[in-house]
Parts: sequence; C-alpha cells; structure tokens
Amino acid sequence: MRSQNDKATWSILRFDHRTFTAQLARMQKVKPVTEIPDKYIYIDDYCFKGDGKIKEVILPSSCRIIGREAFASCQFRKPVIFPQTFLEIKEGAFAENHSLKEATFPASMEAVGAYCYKGCTALKTIKFEADSKCLKIPESCFHSCTQLNKVVFPDKIKSIENRAFYRCKELTEITLPDTLEEIGLEAFYFCGFETLELPKGLWKLDHRSFFGCKKLKNVYIPANITFIGEEAFHGCNRLEYLEIHHDPEYIGSRIVNKNCTIRCKKGSKVDLYCEEQGLKREYI
Repeated sequence: MRSQNDKATWSILRFDHRTFTAQLARMQKVKPVTEIPDKYIYIDDYCFKGDGKIKEVILPSSCRIIGREAFASCQFRKPVIFPQTFLEIKEGAFAENHSLKEATFPASMEAVGAYCYKGCTALKTIKFEADSKCLKIPESCFHSCTQLNKVVFPDKIKSIENRAFYRCKELTEITLPDTLEEIGLEAFYFCGFETLELPKGLWKLDHRSFFGCKKLKNVYIPANITFIGEEAFHGCNRLEYLEIHHDPEYIGSRIVNKNCTIRCKKGSKVDLYCEEQGLKREYI
C-alpha cells in the first residue's frame, strides 16, 4: 500500500472530500488571518498562491499534506504552526514569501519538497524537531534565503541535495549530524561559514558544494569521503588549509584556490593531484 505522501496517491487525494481546494479558497472572504476548517486534512496544490492579502494561516488540527505552491508568494508575518499529524510539504509550497521569519517542522513530518522555501528572504530560523522522520533537504529548498542564520537539521538526515542552501550568505555556522552521507551540487554555494566540521559518515561532496564560502579558513576532510567534486572549495578566498589525510577515489579539478595549502601524505594520490593542479602542499 502506498503512503499518503506518494506522488500517485497524492493525485488521488486531491479529489478527496477532506481536501481544501483552490475553489474553496476563492469562495472564502479574504481575511488577513485565514483559518482552514478542521474537517479538511489536505491543502490542495496552488490553493492560495499569490494571495498577498493573507498575513497568517491557521492549519486544520489534523492537517497532513500541503500541496504544490499552495502558499507561494503569500506574505505570512507569523510562523505557520504544523500539527503533530503532519506528513509532507509539497514542492514550492511557501516559496517567495518575503515576510515569513521562521519555520519549525514537527517530528511527524516525513518530507519537505524541492524549492519549498526558495526566495524567502526574511526567513532566519529553520528547526526540525527531535526525532524528525525527514531524511533529506531537497533541491533548492532554502535557495536564496539571504537572512537565514540558524538551521537545526533532522537528527537522521542522509542527504542535503543540490543548491539546498544556495546563497544563504548569513548562514555562518551549522552542525551537520553524523548520519549525513551526501552533500549535493552547490548545496552551500556562497554561504557565510566561518568554521566547518564535516561528519565522519559523509562520503560525497559534490561539485562546488562549498564554492565561494569566503570566510572559511581551515577544513578537514574525513577519511570516509571518497568523492570530492570539482571546485568543491574554490572561491573560498580565506581558506588557508585543506587537510586530506587519505586518498579519495575521485578528486575533481580546482577543488581550492591556488593560495590554499593542502595538507596530505607524501607520495599519496592527493600529493600527485597537487602536483598536477599546481597546488601548494604540506606533508603530514
């Protein structure tokens, strides 16, 4: 049996009598505070998209799924409170909301969609509650959230996907859980990290994953990492040392700027890489 947040199942649920539809939304008298009746547990795709008059939404007490772009380009001034029954936010559901300042996700939530909070330029805090069932931060989920400065990740997260935190320039510090395995393409492109500790379980840093993080000074690459994508730390102008004490299976071109020194073992694969790339190195 498919789960309720499966794509095919969602297509069926959109016609469920418990789904609050875009047509019902249009029939409501527009109010700054919109309260969706408790008898509804699903919010349909595009339901309130572009309705800038809504300043706050109160979800049904048993709400489970919010559809694609359901609240895109709305301008909520207060946080959206998700009930403990909640399962999923679909793609782009809160994108381009320029007033929303924080988001807290209940432990029950299994998935947040791609582009979900993209362009939420006032968003400062993201928190996944303890024992969260969410295992990944999807593509461009918090893309261009330029004021974002605090993230509490899901406890058991496995993957941070492509451009998940692209250009989150105020994000100066993060704590990545030990369960994390992959960091995607340009996931933290032009973020403001001053320090960075990569978890031991991580095996993949995709291309340009930390490109342009200009405040970084030193980074240690854990021994479990087998893939370092091209330009992974390129554009990190203050990066003094990148420590790679083992030999990853793949190292892309130009992983750092020429002024950075790579600390490695003499005669290692990384030593040869530095020779080929014209990079400075220091032997450990």
